[in-house]
Amino acid sequence: MSRVFDPDELYPLADGGIDWVFYFRKSEVPRRELEVVARAKREKFLRLAVTFGSTDLDSRQYRSTTAIHLWQMDNLPSKISWRTVFVHVFTHEPLHHAIGRSLAEIADGGDQEWVIRKLGDGRWW
Repeated sequence: MSRVFDPDELYPLADGGIDWVFYFRKSEVPRRELEVVARAKREKFLRLAVTFGSTDLDSRQYRSTTAIHLWQMDNLPSKISWRTVFVHVFTHEPLHHAIGRSLAEIADGGDQEWVIRKLGDGRWW
């Protein structure tokens, strides 16, 4: 849950953008991302991308990294094309970036997935 904050305590951060990383093999994926993918699978989500944000306090900049999990290609339902997946990923993951930046600006370490669930179901297939 977000803490209660004073609007005068906002800490504007410059947008440092998103770095995109593509994993073709499961063996290449860092453990932290595999844990997110495993949790999503237990919840009946197909997590094809994971976005992690970070704040550089010296430059007052927020950046994120989005990893695309191409190794999960065989897990897609037959009626879903990778073209559809990429449209979804390249429109949905910037939302995670924006939410992470907003949370960082209010000095909150909240869960982006919780926010996404409140905004609407991110499960498109």
